[in-house]
Amino acid sequence: IRMLLDLHPPPGGRREKGICRMFQERRYQDKLVSVWEQLARRYRGRAIIYAYDLLNEPVEGPVAEGCEDWRSLATRVTRAIRAIEPGKPVAFEPAPWGGPDGFDGLVPLDLDRVIYSFHMYRPHVFTHQGVREVPVGAVYPGEIGGERWDKARMRHELGPAIEFGREFNVAIHVGEFSAIRWAPEGSAHRWLSDAIELFEEYGWDWTYHAYREWDGWSVEHGEDPKDRGPSPEPTERMRLLQHWFGKN
Repeated sequence: IRMLLDLHPPPGGRREKGICRMFQERRYQDKLVSVWEQLARRYRGRAIIYAYDLLNEPVEGPVAEGCEDWRSLATRVTRAIRAIEPGKPVAFEPAPWGGPDGFDGLVPLDLDRVIYSFHMYRPHVFTHQGVREVPVGAVYPGEIGGERWDKARMRHELGPAIEFGREFNVAIHVGEFSAIRWAPEGSAHRWLSDAIELFEEYGWDWTYHAYREWDGWSVEHGEDPKDRGPSPEPTERMRLLQHWFGKN
Protein backbone atom coordinates (compact mmCIF):
# COMPACT_ATOMS: atom_id res chain seq x y z
CA ILE A 1 0.00 0.00 0.00
CA ARG A 2 1.31 3.42 -0.94
CA MET A 3 0.18 6.76 0.44
CA LEU A 4 -1.08 9.95 -1.09
CA LEU A 5 -0.26 12.58 1.52
CA ASP A 6 -3.01 15.22 1.69
CA LEU A 7 -3.05 18.63 3.34
CA HIS A 8 -6.58 18.71 4.72
CA PRO A 9 -7.19 22.06 6.48
CA PRO A 10 -5.93 25.14 4.62
CA PRO A 11 -3.59 27.56 6.40
CA GLY A 12 -5.73 30.25 7.97
CA GLY A 13 -8.82 28.04 7.94
CA ARG A 14 -12.06 28.80 6.15
CA ARG A 15 -14.57 31.63 6.19
CA GLU A 16 -18.28 31.58 5.40
CA LYS A 17 -19.30 29.20 2.60
CA GLY A 18 -16.01 27.36 3.04
CA ILE A 19 -13.89 30.06 1.40
CA CYS A 20 -10.21 29.59 2.23
CA ARG A 21 -8.81 32.64 3.98
CA MET A 22 -5.56 32.26 2.11
CA PHE A 23 -7.23 33.73 -0.98
CA GLN A 24 -7.82 36.95 0.97
CA GLU A 25 -4.56 37.07 2.94
CA ARG A 26 -1.17 36.57 1.27
CA ARG A 27 0.51 35.42 4.49
CA TYR A 28 -1.53 32.22 4.42
CA GLN A 29 -0.50 31.53 0.83
CA ASP A 30 3.12 31.87 1.87
CA LYS A 31 2.38 29.57 4.81
CA LEU A 32 1.02 26.93 2.41
CA VAL A 33 4.33 27.02 0.55
CA SER A 34 6.38 26.76 3.73
CA VAL A 35 4.27 23.88 5.09
CA TRP A 36 4.82 21.88 1.92
CA GLU A 37 8.53 22.64 1.98
CA GLN A 38 8.61 21.22 5.50
CA LEU A 39 6.63 18.13 4.47
CA ALA A 40 8.81 17.59 1.41
CA ARG A 41 11.94 17.69 3.55
CA ARG A 42 10.35 15.32 6.06
CA TYR A 43 9.29 12.70 3.48
CA ARG A 44 11.92 13.22 0.80
CA GLY A 45 13.00 9.96 -0.80
CA ARG A 46 10.32 7.81 0.83
CA ALA A 47 8.91 5.62 -1.92
CA ILE A 48 5.83 4.79 0.16
CA ILE A 49 4.60 8.36 -0.46
CA TYR A 50 3.16 8.12 -3.97
CA ALA A 51 2.21 11.79 -4.32
CA TYR A 52 1.40 14.98 -2.43
CA ASP A 53 -2.21 16.24 -2.58
CA LEU A 54 -1.69 20.00 -2.34
CA LEU A 55 -4.99 20.96 -0.67
CA ASN A 56 -8.25 19.24 0.15
CA GLU A 57 -11.33 20.81 -1.47
CA PRO A 58 -10.10 24.36 -2.11
CA VAL A 59 -12.63 27.19 -2.31
CA GLU A 60 -11.34 30.48 -3.75
CA GLY A 61 -14.16 33.00 -3.63
CA PRO A 62 -13.01 36.50 -4.64
CA VAL A 63 -9.20 36.58 -4.79
CA ALA A 64 -7.84 39.66 -2.99
CA GLU A 65 -5.32 42.00 -4.55
CA GLY A 66 -1.81 40.70 -4.02
CA CYS A 67 -2.99 37.10 -3.71
CA GLU A 68 -2.70 34.34 -6.29
CA ASP A 69 -5.56 32.28 -7.64
CA TRP A 70 -5.53 28.57 -6.89
CA ARG A 71 -3.92 27.46 -10.17
CA SER A 72 -1.07 29.96 -9.79
CA LEU A 73 -0.56 29.17 -6.10
CA ALA A 74 -0.56 25.41 -6.73
CA THR A 75 2.12 25.93 -9.37
CA ARG A 76 4.27 27.87 -6.89
CA VAL A 77 3.80 25.20 -4.22
CA THR A 78 4.72 22.40 -6.62
CA ARG A 79 7.90 24.17 -7.70
CA ALA A 80 8.86 24.64 -4.05
CA ILE A 81 8.31 20.93 -3.40
CA ARG A 82 10.36 19.92 -6.42
CA ALA A 83 13.23 22.15 -5.44
CA ILE A 84 13.53 19.73 -2.50
CA GLU A 85 12.33 16.51 -4.14
CA PRO A 86 12.58 16.76 -7.94
CA GLY A 87 9.92 15.01 -9.99
CA LYS A 88 7.62 14.17 -7.09
CA PRO A 89 4.03 13.73 -8.35
CA VAL A 90 1.44 16.09 -6.93
CA ALA A 91 -2.36 15.93 -6.90
CA PHE A 92 -4.32 19.05 -7.78
CA GLU A 93 -7.98 19.39 -6.80
CA PRO A 94 -9.91 22.12 -8.65
CA ALA A 95 -11.98 24.79 -6.96
CA PRO A 96 -14.64 24.90 -5.72
CA TRP A 97 -14.68 21.98 -3.30
CA GLY A 98 -12.72 19.65 -5.57
CA GLY A 99 -15.87 18.82 -7.54
CA PRO A 100 -15.96 17.51 -11.12
CA ASP A 101 -17.43 20.82 -12.33
CA GLY A 102 -14.13 22.49 -11.35
CA PHE A 103 -12.57 21.07 -14.53
CA ASP A 104 -14.92 23.12 -16.71
CA GLY A 105 -12.64 25.73 -18.27
CA LEU A 106 -9.60 24.71 -16.22
CA VAL A 107 -6.22 25.14 -17.89
CA PRO A 108 -3.80 22.39 -16.78
CA LEU A 109 -0.85 23.42 -14.67
CA ASP A 110 2.27 24.05 -16.74
CA LEU A 111 4.02 21.19 -14.96
CA ASP A 112 4.56 17.48 -15.49
CA ARG A 113 3.60 14.65 -13.12
CA VAL A 114 0.37 16.32 -11.98
CA ILE A 115 -2.56 14.09 -11.02
CA TYR A 116 -5.90 15.87 -11.37
CA SER A 117 -8.12 14.80 -8.52
CA PHE A 118 -11.75 15.37 -7.63
CA HIS A 119 -14.36 14.18 -5.13
CA MET A 120 -17.73 12.67 -6.05
CA TYR A 121 -20.67 13.11 -3.68
CA ARG A 122 -23.55 13.82 -6.07
CA PRO A 123 -26.37 14.27 -5.64
CA HIS A 124 -25.49 15.56 -2.19
CA VAL A 125 -29.05 15.10 -0.90
CA PHE A 126 -28.64 11.37 -1.58
CA THR A 127 -25.04 10.72 -0.54
CA HIS A 128 -25.30 12.83 2.63
CA GLN A 129 -28.86 12.13 3.71
CA GLY A 130 -29.16 12.10 7.48
CA VAL A 131 -25.93 14.06 7.87
CA ARG A 132 -26.45 17.33 9.71
CA GLU A 133 -29.68 18.79 8.29
CA VAL A 134 -29.96 16.78 5.06
CA PRO A 135 -33.32 14.93 5.09
CA VAL A 136 -33.48 11.16 4.67
CA GLY A 137 -35.49 9.17 2.15
CA ALA A 138 -33.75 9.68 -1.21
CA VAL A 139 -33.42 6.45 -3.21
CA TYR A 140 -31.00 5.82 -6.09
CA PRO A 141 -31.76 5.30 -8.92
CA GLY A 142 -34.82 7.48 -8.79
CA GLU A 143 -36.24 10.97 -8.54
CA ILE A 144 -33.91 13.02 -6.34
CA GLY A 145 -34.31 16.76 -5.90
CA GLY A 146 -36.72 16.94 -8.81
CA GLU A 147 -34.33 15.18 -11.22
CA ARG A 148 -33.99 11.62 -12.40
CA TRP A 149 -30.72 10.22 -11.11
CA ASP A 150 -29.29 7.05 -12.61
CA LYS A 151 -26.03 5.93 -14.21
CA ALA A 152 -26.61 8.12 -17.28
CA ARG A 153 -27.21 11.16 -15.06
CA MET A 154 -24.08 10.36 -13.08
CA ARG A 155 -22.08 10.15 -16.31
CA HIS A 156 -23.40 13.59 -17.24
CA GLU A 157 -22.34 14.96 -13.84
CA LEU A 158 -18.83 13.64 -14.42
CA GLY A 159 -18.75 15.26 -17.87
CA PRO A 160 -16.25 18.07 -17.11
CA ALA A 161 -13.73 15.57 -15.70
CA ILE A 162 -14.30 13.21 -18.64
CA GLU A 163 -13.71 15.96 -21.19
CA PHE A 164 -10.72 17.38 -19.30
CA GLY A 165 -9.04 13.99 -19.23
CA ARG A 166 -9.71 13.40 -22.91
CA GLU A 167 -8.60 16.83 -24.09
CA PHE A 168 -5.37 17.02 -22.13
CA ASN A 169 -4.53 13.31 -21.70
CA VAL A 170 -3.85 13.66 -17.99
CA ALA A 171 -4.13 11.31 -15.02
CA ILE A 172 -7.46 11.54 -13.17
CA HIS A 173 -7.94 10.38 -9.60
CA VAL A 174 -11.25 10.25 -7.74
CA GLY A 175 -9.81 11.07 -4.34
CA GLU A 176 -13.07 10.61 -2.42
CA PHE A 177 -16.48 9.16 -3.16
CA SER A 178 -19.14 7.59 -1.00
CA ALA A 179 -22.82 7.26 -0.20
CA ILE A 180 -24.15 7.11 3.34
CA ARG A 181 -24.65 3.52 4.50
CA TRP A 182 -28.28 4.00 5.59
CA ALA A 183 -29.57 5.14 2.19
CA PRO A 184 -32.97 3.41 1.78
CA GLU A 185 -33.49 0.07 0.03
CA GLY A 186 -29.80 -0.71 -0.27
CA SER A 187 -29.40 2.10 -2.76
CA ALA A 188 -25.93 3.07 -1.46
CA HIS A 189 -24.69 -0.16 -3.02
CA ARG A 190 -26.31 0.67 -6.36
CA TRP A 191 -24.86 4.20 -6.34
CA LEU A 192 -21.37 2.90 -5.53
CA SER A 193 -21.59 0.23 -8.21
CA ASP A 194 -22.54 2.72 -10.92
CA ALA A 195 -19.86 5.17 -9.78
CA ILE A 196 -17.05 2.59 -9.79
CA GLU A 197 -18.10 1.20 -13.17
CA LEU A 198 -17.85 4.71 -14.62
CA PHE A 199 -14.47 5.38 -12.99
CA GLU A 200 -13.14 2.12 -14.40
CA GLU A 201 -14.61 2.80 -17.84
CA TYR A 202 -12.55 5.98 -18.10
CA GLY A 203 -9.41 4.45 -16.61
CA TRP A 204 -9.41 6.62 -13.50
CA ASP A 205 -7.81 5.74 -10.20
CA TRP A 206 -10.15 5.95 -7.22
CA THR A 207 -10.12 5.92 -3.43
CA TYR A 208 -13.20 5.07 -1.38
CA HIS A 209 -14.05 7.37 1.52
CA ALA A 210 -13.52 6.14 4.13
CA TYR A 211 -12.05 3.14 5.92
CA ARG A 212 -12.55 3.01 9.70
CA GLU A 213 -13.17 6.71 10.05
CA TRP A 214 -16.82 7.63 10.84
CA ASP A 215 -19.17 4.64 10.62
CA GLY A 216 -21.61 6.53 8.37
CA TRP A 217 -19.32 5.79 5.42
CA SER A 218 -18.22 2.38 6.61
CA VAL A 219 -18.72 -0.62 4.32
CA GLU A 220 -18.18 -2.80 7.40
CA HIS A 221 -21.44 -1.54 8.92
CA GLY A 222 -25.00 -2.36 7.88
CA GLU A 223 -27.85 -0.06 6.87
CA ASP A 224 -29.31 0.57 10.34
CA PRO A 225 -28.05 3.99 11.53
CA LYS A 226 -28.69 3.01 15.15
CA ASP A 227 -26.39 0.00 14.93
CA ARG A 228 -22.89 1.36 15.50
CA GLY A 229 -21.21 -2.05 15.42
CA PRO A 230 -19.74 -3.79 12.35
CA SER A 231 -21.96 -6.25 10.52
CA PRO A 232 -21.31 -9.92 11.41
CA GLU A 233 -21.40 -10.74 7.68
CA PRO A 234 -19.78 -8.79 4.82
CA THR A 235 -22.15 -6.15 3.50
CA GLU A 236 -22.99 -5.83 -0.20
CA ARG A 237 -20.91 -2.64 -0.25
CA MET A 238 -17.90 -4.41 1.22
CA ARG A 239 -18.20 -7.26 -1.30
CA LEU A 240 -18.45 -4.68 -4.08
CA LEU A 241 -15.17 -3.02 -3.06
CA GLN A 242 -13.46 -6.37 -2.60
CA HIS A 243 -14.59 -7.39 -6.09
CA TRP A 244 -12.97 -4.33 -7.65
CA PHE A 245 -9.88 -4.41 -5.45
CA GLY A 246 -9.37 -7.98 -6.61
CA LYS A 247 -8.87 -6.73 -10.18
CA ASN A 248 -5.90 -4.55 -9.26
